[in-house]
Amino acid sequence: MNLHGIVSGSVRRVNPYTDALVYRSRGSTQQADYSRVPEYEDPVPVRVQKQAVTQADLRHLDNLNQQGVFATLYTDGNWCGLNRTRQQGGDKFVIGDETWLVVEVPEIWPDWTRVIVCLQV
Repeated sequence: MNLHGIVSGSVRRVNPYTDALVYRSRGSTQQADYSRVPEYEDPVPVRVQKQAVTQADLRHLDNLNQQGVFATLYTDGNWCGLNRTRQQGGDKFVIGDETWLVVEVPEIWPDWTRVIVCLQV
């Protein structure tokens, strides 16, 4: 059951969806100087709902020693943070002129995902 789909109409009245582009990571390429450059698939337009990060999520990120400007995005589909065993991760969302890197995926369901993103400078 897609609970996000059921409640999104009501939530949308308070916090409307925002257009975004998601770039799914394809890994990285090694350069001649042995540095690595990330590669991304072509961008996919999506609608996201951007919300503040919960206090529990902030405590978790603090324990991971991550710093920055964080937000929570709710979106349809499945997007990944870092998963070294599957060689996945590094997806990024572009909202307006801001780029947000997926750093955590606290909820992943068949129809929607909640991700924590960090603003990139």
